[in-house]
Amino acid sequence: MKENINTQTQIAFHNLNGLVNGIAMDGRITKSEFDAMKSWCQTHDGLCEKEPFLTFHQEIRNIIKTGQLGSEEIFELKQVLRKYAPKFKESDPSKSSLHYLQGICYGIMADGDINKYELNQLKKWLDDHEQLKSIYPFNEISKHVEEAISHGKLDQENYLSLQKYFKEFLKIE
Repeated sequence: MKENINTQTQIAFHNLNGLVNGIAMDGRITKSEFDAMKSWCQTHDGLCEKEPFLTFHQEIRNIIKTGQLGSEEIFELKQVLRKYAPKFKESDPSKSSLHYLQGICYGIMADGDINKYELNQLKKWLDDHEQLKSIYPFNEISKHVEEAISHGKLDQENYLSLQKYFKEFLKIE
């Protein structure tokens, strides 16, 4: 049981790390992105039985409890994430990267929009993690992002295809 809680807290941590970075990618923070942060906190309340997740979760909640999520709060969230990263390290780096990628995609999708700038940032992250490109779903996401970017602009067809794929990847209705 303890192993299961540890795994769940690691996944939650890396998802949040990706979520925060995905939200911040385009430099705009919307109400729906703030709601995604609140939802993350509520979803993971049940993991607050033990340390270090309890204190980590409380620090995250304290930052977003003001009801605002601006550049200062994003900076604070990133500081908390850096501070706790060693405590939630996974033994398999590709798993932590997958959980981070899920968070990034959720952060990008949180405002209901995917823009070219976010795609370029996501492509940069995928390129920086090229060692994972042969692993599913990195390879699929990379293919979809490459396809969307290759046209020089994000046309409606590529946008809808990418949005559909992200929703499938994230298991969002």
